[in-house]
Amino acid sequence: MNLEILETYVNVVKTRSFTKTAESMFISQSAVSNRLAKLESELNVKLVERRPGQKGISLTRKGEEFAEFAKRYIDLERQVLDWSSGSVTEVLRVSSVISLTHHVLKGFYLELLTNHRLSITLSTHWTDRIISMLENREADVGICPRVFYSRYVEATPIFDEPLYLISSKSVSNYPDQVDLRELKRSNEIYFDWGPRFVEWHDRLMNPLELPIMVTDTTEIIPDLLRLPNSFSIVPTSIFKYYGNNDLHLSRILPKPPCRTCYLLKPKDHQTQKEDVIRKFEAELRRYVSSLPDITPL
Repeated sequence: MNLEILETYVNVVKTRSFTKTAESMFISQSAVSNRLAKLESELNVKLVERRPGQKGISLTRKGEEFAEFAKRYIDLERQVLDWSSGSVTEVLRVSSVISLTHHVLKGFYLELLTNHRLSITLSTHWTDRIISMLENREADVGICPRVFYSRYVEATPIFDEPLYLISSKSVSNYPDQVDLRELKRSNEIYFDWGPRFVEWHDRLMNPLELPIMVTDTTEIIPDLLRLPNSFSIVPTSIFKYYGNNDLHLSRILPKPPCRTCYLLKPKDHQTQKEDVIRKFEAELRRYVSSLPDITPL
């Protein structure tokens, strides 16, 4: 399978546009169309849809499915080339939730690659997908803030991070310390931080009230905090990531359970990966031990 054609397809998946793909790859739009036509012919499936009057393109169901295969094929091809040239001695596929990759471990991979000869494939997914990838040998290690049982995956706690109430100074007036039992759930922008958090939260707040919003992305929280008296509960790393001087942090009573981060790996991980996984875990523990507001485990 032609690597150049696959890279073109992955670009189309990312941009949803033949024009933007052509610009980013410094080729003509007709070259993009020709490469996609060759790929569809080789696979004997339709990958993209272009309708008259429609801006950009959309993927077919097969196109969505093949996108993951194409990315993995490109990664594997590059890893094999690196391995055969002897330029990289170890390869590791890491899958992590985005809130840890962006907010806590942003500098970790730079330090890791500076100190070790590694080729890392880093992807971000929800926890259930990460566990599935480990079970299917699509990833070597995972980093998650929660754990779902799997007979094939072992979870090792790496660190704890405290949770705080966050609000906007402009439209709300929460003190430096708040009692969760006195707050209205109808003012909350709710994010699920795991089973211990859910149990603690639901025990203290009125279960008959609905939160103003339930979200699975932390990016939207600062905007929603512009609503008067709204609040959310987040780890310190995310509060710092926002870097917004209008946001106020309050301690919570009763004290919430910490967000725990786990390192996931296959229980019967392959012998050739044991050493690099062990090095990765050691470097991860060393890195988090230097972070403020983090308790290494």
